[in-house]
Amino acid sequence: MPEINEDVQLTHDLLQEYSSARQNWAKQAIEDNEFRNGKQWSDDHIKVLRARAQEPIVVNTIYPAVEQAKALLTSNRPRFQCTGRDDSDNNTARVFSDLLSWVWDQNNGNGVLKQVIDDYYVKGMGAMMAYADPLADFGKGDIKLCAIDPLDLYIDPACRDAYLKDAAHIIIARKMMQSELLKTFPSYSEIILEATETSYIDKPGTSRGQLWHEEVIPHDKADVRSADDDKQLEVFERYTKVKVPYKRSYDPFNDEEKIMDEEQFNDYLDNPVFLVERRDAQPEFVTNQNQVAKLQGVYDTYGGVFHEFQDPSTGEIVPIKGEENEYSVPGSTTKLTPMVIATLVEDKLIQIVEIILDRIECCVSIGDQMLYKKIKPIENYPLVTFMNGHNRNPYPLSDVRLVKGLQEYINKIRSLIVAHASSSTNVKLLIPRGSMNKKQLEEEWGRAGTAVIEFDPELGQPIVAGPVPLPNELYKNEADARQDIEQILGIYSSMQGDPKNTPSTYKGTIAIDEFGQRRIRSKKDDIEASLNVMGKIIIELMQAMYTDQKMIRLLQPNTGPKEIEVNKREFDPITGSFIGKTNDITVGRYDVQVVSGSTLPSNRWARFEYYKELFQLGVIDQVELLKQTDVADYEGVLKRSGIAAQQAQQVEQLTEELKKTKGDLQTAQRESVHDRKRLEVKEFEVKLAKAEAKAEMAAQLFSHRAGDELKKIKDEAKAIEPKPPKNKVIGL
Repeated sequence: MPEINEDVQLTHDLLQEYSSARQNWAKQAIEDNEFRNGKQWSDDHIKVLRARAQEPIVVNTIYPAVEQAKALLTSNRPRFQCTGRDDSDNNTARVFSDLLSWVWDQNNGNGVLKQVIDDYYVKGMGAMMAYADPLADFGKGDIKLCAIDPLDLYIDPACRDAYLKDAAHIIIARKMMQSELLKTFPSYSEIILEATETSYIDKPGTSRGQLWHEEVIPHDKADVRSADDDKQLEVFERYTKVKVPYKRSYDPFNDEEKIMDEEQFNDYLDNPVFLVERRDAQPEFVTNQNQVAKLQGVYDTYGGVFHEFQDPSTGEIVPIKGEENEYSVPGSTTKLTPMVIATLVEDKLIQIVEIILDRIECCVSIGDQMLYKKIKPIENYPLVTFMNGHNRNPYPLSDVRLVKGLQEYINKIRSLIVAHASSSTNVKLLIPRGSMNKKQLEEEWGRAGTAVIEFDPELGQPIVAGPVPLPNELYKNEADARQDIEQILGIYSSMQGDPKNTPSTYKGTIAIDEFGQRRIRSKKDDIEASLNVMGKIIIELMQAMYTDQKMIRLLQPNTGPKEIEVNKREFDPITGSFIGKTNDITVGRYDVQVVSGSTLPSNRWARFEYYKELFQLGVIDQVELLKQTDVADYEGVLKRSGIAAQQAQQVEQLTEELKKTKGDLQTAQRESVHDRKRLEVKEFEVKLAKAEAKAEMAAQLFSHRAGDELKKIKDEAKAIEPKPPKNKVIGL
């Protein structure tokens, strides 16, 4: 028998030790999962019931409660917020926030989280894993997320941390078909074909009977085969924390910091560089490998020394081999000296510091064969647990286990009620013994609720007693048991849409829903704390994998895609020299925090009313208000609303102008009337003046005529007056 690899043997030994420590928990977890799926009667109970002509009735109150909890805790995508440690770039921290959302969306994060929460409620613990897939994205690599079945986990029993940070080892053990392994690991086909079957994985069974909805072929049974020559092998992934020496370098010429293991550092020392010397300029070391490649082409073409010459016919400046002369561009002589990074390290122009870092060693084996062993570039386990009520051991209690007794009580009551209803409606047939074939009669009357009883007429006719009614207390006990389950799980019937005992008003319903979610919010704290740890792991993986320039597009609700470019190299537009990176995610250390309550549902109507009040108060603008709605054409609405506002403003202006025009018209009309009146008065005055003048003329004419007539009369009177005698004196 060939000797087993020591790493493989260590995995087997640890697996046996950890399996023994978790045996009781695993048995309970399997039974809890069966309870959730409706397998709630033991084999012995089923036999007893069916002997009594009773059916094992299951009224599954656990399943909808767990489903509702999953729906509440995954209603929305978690919002990640990153902050830089020490002097890390805050702009890059915001980029990491977007990258985390992008990784979450690419991996259907909410679907993965839903499975994790299911295990959290049912088995007491959920597990999520992040890993780097170098073959994804056409060989560029991507970060993947997946849910791990807690029953596949074998954790150091001495672990006390809720996130397994102090665990000496973590093992993921599962069964896979050989054909599937060959597809997954094509480069290790020879080892896979040589692997033999082992039996270290032990999942204890339960005494729960098989019901109609139980899966026909369990996936974990050893007799499952996809082909005659196929076989099922045990696959083990062992993760161990180790101390690894690293080299940290700082390149001042490229303004770049690197952390490298021994192999990477040796390769780094062999990287080519160039010393560029120009007349009347300081010598310059070029260490950026893109620029080095360009200079290598120049060096191969023109040698170590060249100058520039301006073509008099075209005016184009071209390089010429050798030093400059009287016809060359003055001061254009350039000398290139090739060397390697090791030279700059020896001259201490590039700083190297030896450090010791925590790293995760991954050892993968199949059966008794070693597949591979590698060091992952992360300091924490790539697997995060979601502990339900952590009690300082890696195997916590599930919520389902707390209500199993109550669930069994409900099932027994309901089975009793159904049995009583069936027996109380039985048709009792009393026939003389021997008068008829009983079996034949039972076949003819053999339907539910029918009973055939023989009696001896010589002994008298038996008395058939009626059914005894069930006490009302029995129904109350069932209702109380349901209420107790709701209280323990924190998922009430009103939260599941049950209209019973709900307020008749909209605000009252919202208040009940808000208060009902308090228990869920306690669970939310557990979920978010684990997601914070997972976010840090993803950042570590991204910093190790996303080293080249990469463009991502993040879809955002109500807005178009957001483009984010990381590790974008910037060059001087004049000299072409490298000046740095934009959104360099390979350096710096960052913390992650999930926005509290971001995964929980929110009442959109209440939220909209709140934001509408803020909008009316002038605290927020129209854009922020629209973000809180479900409007699909976000930008279109804003654009159209702007046009409408302009049109409304124009209409308002036209309305004001119209009012002004109407007022001016009314004023003009009033003034016109006044003018017309004034004109009539003027005309009357003219007529009156004419009449007065005419009358005055007439009066003057009359006066003249009267004077003439008077004079004429006077003259006539004088003519007829007697004349006195001449010289006659009349005495006294």
